[in-house]
This record gives sequence, C-alpha cells and structure tokens, in this order.
Amino acid sequence: MVAVSSADRLARLPISEEELVEGLARAIYITHRQETAPAWEHASEYSRNWVRAQAREALTHLRGLTRPAK
Repeated sequence: MVAVSSADRLARLPISEEELVEGLARAIYITHRQETAPAWEHASEYSRNWVRAQAREALTHLRGLTRPAK
C-alpha cells in the first residue's frame, strides 16, 4: 500500500475548497457552541467568518504535514 500525504488526501476530496472550509467551520462552531448561542445558520457573519478563519488555518496545518498518512 502506498502512503498518501494529508495534502494529497485533501486534494482528492470531491468538494470545493469553500465547501470544505464551510463544513469544518460549522463543525468547529457546533463543537464549541453554548446552549444560548444561535445555531450556525443564525450566527452573526462576524462569528461565522471568525470560525471559517480557524477552519482555513486547520487546513493549512493539515496540508503542511510531511509524514504520509497511513
């Protein structure tokens, strides 16, 4: 079996970069959301952009991994 890098695995996903960022951002938001906070769909644009920035940084980190994934 040939090892594939994290960057290559991400590149093979059948979704756009923005869809990937949006999905990660939603997951990050939901993970840290307090009960009184609005659902993702009703969160302020500022909040969603802040979490999208976190998702983009997470992707940057994953793409920078040099050890091949198993």
